[in-house]
Amino acid sequence: MVGLAVLAVLVAAGAPFMGDMVVNSRLRESGNLLYTEAMMAQSEAIKRNTVVRLTAPAADTVRVHDMTDAASPVLLRERTLPVGATLPTTTSFTFGPEGRPEPFGTAVSVDVGLAGGTCSDDLRCPGLRIDAGGAVRLCSNKLVSCP
Repeated sequence: MVGLAVLAVLVAAGAPFMGDMVVNSRLRESGNLLYTEAMMAQSEAIKRNTVVRLTAPAADTVRVHDMTDAASPVLLRERTLPVGATLPTTTSFTFGPEGRPEPFGTAVSVDVGLAGGTCSDDLRCPGLRIDAGGAVRLCSNKLVSCP
């Protein structure tokens, strides 16, 4: 009985941290999904020798389009973020045929957010950064390590 009582106290003490762990896991998964889609868009732009655009038409959706014909873009892939993670619906960036963001010389910054909450040291929201030369990186916590 004493062992069960000790176990119950430990579980009760650790329960609040489990919620943060689940949210952080979803945020990390969302950041990795965004990173993967950005890398896919960049490689498709190079492979197809054309313009490819990544957009977030809804806060929980990421789409990659072939923009060879801007009047009728071709959807290459659409992915949904895990529950609770969001992107700004203004998210839209384009890779040119050489794999750099367009227009030439621009850098891209997209931060994953938390629906109904704010990012903090405990809830670490990742950030995607693409420099003007085309290097893509994912920062684990946009508040601390994402210049």
